[in-house]
Amino acid sequence: MNIKPEQLQNSLSNQLASTYFAFGAEILLVEQSLSMIKGIARENGFKERFRFDIDGNFSWDSIISLISSPSLFAEKRIIECRLTTGKIGVKGSKALTEILETLPDDILLIISSGKLEMAQQKSKWFKTLDKKGIIIQHWEVQSSQLVGWITRNMSQLALDSNIEVANAIAYCTEGNLLASMQEIQKLKIAYPDGKINLREYLNQIDQQSQYSVFGMIDSALQGDTDKVNKVFNSLVDDSTPPVILVSSLYREIKNLVNMSIELKTNQTIESILNNHRVWQKRKPLISNALKKHSYQKLQKLLLRLGRIDRSLKGMDNLDVYDELQNVVITLSGKNNGLNS
Repeated sequence: MNIKPEQLQNSLSNQLASTYFAFGAEILLVEQSLSMIKGIARENGFKERFRFDIDGNFSWDSIISLISSPSLFAEKRIIECRLTTGKIGVKGSKALTEILETLPDDILLIISSGKLEMAQQKSKWFKTLDKKGIIIQHWEVQSSQLVGWITRNMSQLALDSNIEVANAIAYCTEGNLLASMQEIQKLKIAYPDGKINLREYLNQIDQQSQYSVFGMIDSALQGDTDKVNKVFNSLVDDSTPPVILVSSLYREIKNLVNMSIELKTNQTIESILNNHRVWQKRKPLISNALKKHSYQKLQKLLLRLGRIDRSLKGMDNLDVYDELQNVVITLSGKNNGLNS
């Protein structure tokens, strides 16, 4: 049976199934489900746990032998199978199907993997899992969902789920769920009572980002070309991978392009900023950039970033760092030769 991740807690409270399979591209989300399942399993007497990392060449005899052998401590056991690729081969498919059909009551089978292709989800072993156990598929958290995801996880740790704090975390972690969770956990340590000092935290975030990629982009949006050059050179001196600069700039400019399109439909800047969940502190920066840059100019910047990305992959011949500096300076409002 397939259930949504948000239904797992309630499902576990009602009844512990014999088999669980959690999978998806966001490993952190998969791990959260696995932790929840194993926590409830321990409460239900499953004390011993055995873990196997499985690929297409794995010998399933070891698991079959373990299942058929009685526990030394007469305890219920968890067998955890981590599929490293999701491709377990013909023998693996046959073995897993047989295990699922004959699984004893004192064994809890927990299987996990990363993202699966549709062909794998149509395999016999997957269909048997769907029939015999619980399947939890995790989808990637989209940028529009990230702030909500952060606030929910803050609430689960008894932190004030302040939208400004969540927006700040989302901006500074660029959608990286692991980094977002680490920020949330640091908040819990800093504010154990859950009451976050908003001004203190936002100032701290601001200081951290001054000489980061975020600081460089914000300086560009503010029109501070001198600061842009200073931070850019600092990032280059610190050997910041150019792919990080490309991806961060692309994400920011792509968002500006989308907002610029919405402006053409006579929506107000304020409503557009709210719809895109722009952090309050950044609203003046984004507004300034939308007034300063036309849709056409922003599109040209995206095209130039595409060429830079191809150059990183050896498919074009631009000087990557020089071109990146030109892009960010142009974003700051200075004509740097990207109008052609």
